[in-house]
Amino acid sequence: MIPKKHAEEHFLNTHAPVACSLCSETMEREILAIHKGENCPQRIVTCEFCEFPLPAIDLAEHQEVCGNRTELCSLCNKYIRLRERYNHENRCTGVPDDIVGTSRDVRPAERGQGAQRRPPPEFSKKRFLFTIAITGIAVILGSLLFQRKPENNQMN
Repeated sequence: MIPKKHAEEHFLNTHAPVACSLCSETMEREILAIHKGENCPQRIVTCEFCEFPLPAIDLAEHQEVCGNRTELCSLCNKYIRLRERYNHENRCTGVPDDIVGTSRDVRPAERGQGAQRRPPPEFSKKRFLFTIAITGIAVILGSLLFQRKPENNQMN
């Protein structure tokens, strides 16, 4: 029970309709915080596989694709889907299973390296400057070749 003199203030602070700033859904003020934190389809959540932040409404579709990516298990040298990684790690014996071979199996050269990734391509300052120079020359030539010529449509 609320005293009459506080009824309007109580209504405004608790029951007044407000719109969610994320999804524009209207609700009572007292449930807005719970909505934004747990129920709003536009709240930001993170993918369990890559930790990418995205709206909750898009999470299932993203994780369907993201969970199908594979990583090399450093124990058995097999590629494992990210969605299956936890179960695989719990039951992996560390022994490569060479009985069944597919085109997706690890290449022999990779087995000796473990789960190492290729180093990123080297950044060449000379190549970068060359690219800028060629681009600049192309822009200058293009502007010279495609300049509009004054039209002589005036009749004397």
